Amino acid sequence: MNVKFFHSTAIVFSFATVVAVASELPASAQTANPKISTSAAALKDRLRVNTIAQADPTYPSTQPSTPTTDPTYPSTQPSTPTTDPTYPSTQPSTPTTDPTTPTTEPTTPTEPPATNPDPIEPGSSTRGGSSYVGVGANIGIDGSTALGDTNFTVISKIGLTNAVSARPSVIIGDNTTILIPVTYDFNLQPTGIDTGSEAGSIFAPYVGGGLGISTGDDSDVGPMLTAGVDVPIGEQFTANVGANVGFLDDTEVGIQIGVGYNFAGF
Repeated sequence: MNVKFFHSTAIVFSFATVVAVASELPASAQTANPKISTSAAALKDRLRVNTIAQADPTYPSTQPSTPTTDPTYPSTQPSTPTTDPTYPSTQPSTPTTDPTTPTTEPTTPTEPPATNPDPIEPGSSTRGGSSYVGVGANIGIDGSTALGDTNFTVISKIGLTNAVSARPSVIIGDNTTILIPVTYDFNLQPTGIDTGSEAGSIFAPYVGGGLGISTGDDSDVGPMLTAGVDVPIGEQFTANVGANVGFLDDTEVGIQIGVGYNFAGF
């Protein structure tokens, strides 16, 4: 299509050039040379015919085209559902577990353990050591009774509870004196000593008070105080050192030193 267009354009341009040249030729030349004019006219006619033949337009076909495919119309047939509708069950469900009934049995309250005081067991051991009976010496410091003079003495310890004991003693001499104190016993354990052995080197202080009885011509009864310490010597013996003060006719003061033989109960 482009080649034809350029070819037609060239022919038209050539024809226009010839016309322009011919129109400018002098009239005398056209008259004097009739053959040239006739040739030019013939050439002009040929160019016009070729131009018309080359420029004949091509018109599109007016015949309607037949569609090659039939139109597709949507189906008007209703579709059938592939699944059936599910309806909820109206049957009541049975519970899988039985209800648990709480236990209503009353609980019996537990009674606190009874805290009985230490029973009194005469002759038992205390935390200060075993009970004992023995002999010793009384060194008198002041007084007019046997307690205030140097004399022979009988000493003892009788355990009553774990911490309490009676320590009666008799000082034999002029105006013999009887002492009946009740003491509270301690237990002091030095570092590094085995407390499970009664033969260990423990010492047990005590302190207490009681009655003092003086016999003879100047007999009298009065209160007294005592303090001392027990030191176990092996498993069978206990050494004792104590100070006694009696408030009789005069204040009687004496220090006793003795050794006792251990026993357990009566």
